[in-house]
Amino acid sequence: MTFKTVLLFFLSFGLTTGMFAQTRKPGSAQQNLSSNKQMADQAILAIRKDVQTINSKKLKKEHYTYESAGCVEEGVVDYYFDEKAIVKIVESGSIGDGSWVDEYYYQSGKVIFCFQTIVGGPAIGKVTKTEYRFYVKDGSIVKVLEGTKTIKADSKASESLQNANKIFKAYASKDFAAALCN
Repeated sequence: MTFKTVLLFFLSFGLTTGMFAQTRKPGSAQQNLSSNKQMADQAILAIRKDVQTINSKKLKKEHYTYESAGCVEEGVVDYYFDEKAIVKIVESGSIGDGSWVDEYYYQSGKVIFCFQTIVGGPAIGKVTKTEYRFYVKDGSIVKVLEGTKTIKADSKASESLQNANKIFKAYASKDFAAALCN
């Protein structure tokens, strides 16, 4: 037998028996996806429970207003405290024909949930209202809802998360325009 014949024999044998094929457990990719989804669902349920708990408590409220040319005409920020800890911040404002309300929820100083309502439209015409929900675990977006539809996390989700962190830190300086308009 020549070298070529032996090589061809081993190659054909290897191809038919899967000798060179990559092996994996059946369904392992499917199981990982299922496991990841299950973990995300559990995180979302925990976040919802935490938000309900925060909203059911009698919290101390501190109210502030701010304005910034080109950014907001009538800005309002309300901080809610459970004892000395900030657990919720509601920021709202308007500019032109649009307005918004952003609610941020925190646990141990870390954002866990953002709820954003945007209302706007032309001076003459239909006014639209859009709601976004951003579920956050360990500083990462777990799920995003636009209305009741799940959507992919995008720059809007990242911006909301950044704003939640900025406005939390802005409590110390009370410079809300600098935190939110830059």
